[in-house]
Formats: sequence, C-alpha cells, structure tokens
Amino acid sequence: MNRAILLVSHGNLASTMKESVELIAGIQQQLFALCMDDQVTLDSFSRELEAAVNQLLDRYKEIIILADIKGGTPCNAATLQVLKNSRVQVIAGFHLGLVIESCLSPVSPKELLANTSRSICYINPHKY
Repeated sequence: MNRAILLVSHGNLASTMKESVELIAGIQQQLFALCMDDQVTLDSFSRELEAAVNQLLDRYKEIIILADIKGGTPCNAATLQVLKNSRVQVIAGFHLGLVIESCLSPVSPKELLANTSRSICYINPHKY
C-alpha cells in the first residue's frame, strides 16, 4: 500500500489523533498531521497544505486527506487540493476508527467509510 494519510484539523486535533492511532496501532510511517491554529486564514492554510501534499506526492502514489469537519477551513483547503490533483482524495469527519482503518487497510475511501460507519452506534438500551 503506497498511500499517505494526512490528517487536517482545527487546533491540535490532527496531531493528537495521530498520537492516539500510534498508541493503539504502533508507529505509522504513512500518517501525517497538519494542524490549523486561530491565526491562520484559508489562504495561508491552503498554501501550507499544498506544500505538504506536494512533498508527500513525491513519496506516495496517493494521499487520503482526513479532515476534522465538513465545511471547515481545513476541509475547504483539502478540497482545493482535490481540484489540483487526482491522486488526492478527501474524507470529512474523521474519528479514531476511521483513521486506524485508513492506516491498516488498503481499501478505497468509499470502502473505508462503509466499513467504519458501522462502528458509530448508540449504545444505551432503548428505555422510554
């Protein structure tokens, strides 16, 4: 599997998620994090993300960018990368299970979503 997983987020969520994944699954050489603080604009984050994507595309066949939330600046910047390069794919709304599966499974992004969406469920018994 020759693909990079790049987490993008508001605040430190991406780097903290990377740490959590590696606590569970061990060091993931293909997993990267790019965090956006409150001083960053869409333009500046887009430039930073583009530089990271270009660097990763030198080493990897494809990149899956996992953004923290649909419609947020990190996701919007990632979407711009999709428009520039067909080797970049974006999934919005990451969670720990999705990131681990992305690192360990060679399946397509659509299959990743199908596999991991089943892990999101309401646990409480149905008492009304």
